[in-house]
Amino acid sequence: DQGELGEAIDKQIAASSIFKIDRKINEAIPTLEELEQEVASGNYTLGIYIPENTTESIRKNVARYVLAAFSGTMEKPSPDMVNFVIFIDPTTKISFYTALMSTLKERTQKIEFEYVLNEISRQVNEFSPIPISTDGFSTEQVHIDIRDARLEGRDLNPNPVQHNVPSWTLFAVFFIVISLSGSIIRERQDGSFSRMMTMPCSYTEYLLSKAVVFTIISLIQCVLMLLIGVYLLPLFGMESLNLGTSPAALILLALSAAVAAIGYGIAIGNIANTIHQSAIFGAISVVIMAAIGGAWIPTSIMTEPMRSLSRISPIYWGLSGFMDVFMLNAGVKAVLKECGVMLLFGLVCFAVAVMFNYRRRLDV
Repeated sequence: DQGELGEAIDKQIAASSIFKIDRKINEAIPTLEELEQEVASGNYTLGIYIPENTTESIRKNVARYVLAAFSGTMEKPSPDMVNFVIFIDPTTKISFYTALMSTLKERTQKIEFEYVLNEISRQVNEFSPIPISTDGFSTEQVHIDIRDARLEGRDLNPNPVQHNVPSWTLFAVFFIVISLSGSIIRERQDGSFSRMMTMPCSYTEYLLSKAVVFTIISLIQCVLMLLIGVYLLPLFGMESLNLGTSPAALILLALSAAVAAIGYGIAIGNIANTIHQSAIFGAISVVIMAAIGGAWIPTSIMTEPMRSLSRISPIYWGLSGFMDVFMLNAGVKAVLKECGVMLLFGLVCFAVAVMFNYRRRLDV
């Protein structure tokens, strides 16, 4: 289309700086079939086909509607339907498609509105002694000012450091399940566990002793990762991690995450029969928990079913708690729910470990 609509859409898409526009293929305006073939071949991400005389068709449709309204007829005129054709590469990101559709709808509606005003003005001027003009009419009466909510000058939209540092911290803490489960199986296989059980201690005490050692290791990991966010990442041009105003909340979150990870590792160590089983299952399951828990992709951009699924991952709750502390200056009271879920996860895993050990002893 060489009319106003085609030009307006062309300018709007070009101004968005999202797309690189080719208006011709091989020095010629492509047909509908040629455009589809180019997109299907992967040469272009998107192809927009605006039929010839689209602007004129819209103008005629508007004129018929306005004329029918002024004549008082009850029968609505049948419009000449104008169809845009958009070819999309299946690998195109949804954000590009959304931006494109928003641009097309905005420009089309704006031009239709301008045509309606002009046609009404023309019809009124035919019988009005005083000519009127719509040149001074503004088509933009409402301006939408989009801002990120802030708390005491703090941006509530997480930056890469605020998201990635706690994400990788929790991911590293949960990866301790591989070494923990492996040590439990190794002691069981080489007879060390049997010799320790000859001493006056219960199996629960044996597990708690391991849990204390690995909890300390997990807390050290958390401290080191947070210090990297505060001091090391700024050396590479990134923002420094703001740790919030409640060290107690951070300690409670780190401790709860450590309990969840250690409980999970102890459970795997008692369920698996070999070190290879525990290593493979532990690694894969932790990666899955991190993926669905928002460690790599924020849950805010997930679909609703995925957001619901993410709540089964303890990493989701840990990440949610850290975000509250970093971005909302949350205290201990505000993160009790997240800590409670992680502690419950760890205790359930611990109970499962004790149950499996009891069953194994009965089988022996």
